[in-house]
Amino acid sequence: MFGKKNGISDSIPSVDKISIIADGAIFRGDLETDGNVRIDGKVIGNISSSANVAVGKSGQVDGNINAGMLKVSGKIKGNVDISTKLILDVTSSVLGDIKTSVLTVEEGAAINGKVTIEARGSQLSTGVGAEPVAELQDVR
Repeated sequence: MFGKKNGISDSIPSVDKISIIADGAIFRGDLETDGNVRIDGKVIGNISSSANVAVGKSGQVDGNINAGMLKVSGKIKGNVDISTKLILDVTSSVLGDIKTSVLTVEEGAAINGKVTIEARGSQLSTGVGAEPVAELQDVR
């Protein structure tokens, strides 16, 4: 997920840079990078990365996230726009709209917002009060 394997790069650019907001740290402001980002503390502001972003169990983001790939185990209050894949672990919570190409949701993850999945030029969407996200897998 964070580099090259056998000289072959993933569709997300391989980078040697990583920005870490450690558990207990609070970052106020917008974070823009072409490198990977790991959030175990709290970010109050937007995050933009063309690479991978991970929000750990203790991580909190109060702002929008725009990234190549996102894995969430913590909490996000804001909209999420992911170009390739979004993974929501059992401990994750997203309060905001989601837009991605691939969505993986573990049982127990919480989503409160509109979910839009764009795959192969088509668009599938569900919002609060509409079909559950899990049923979107059957539509493909």
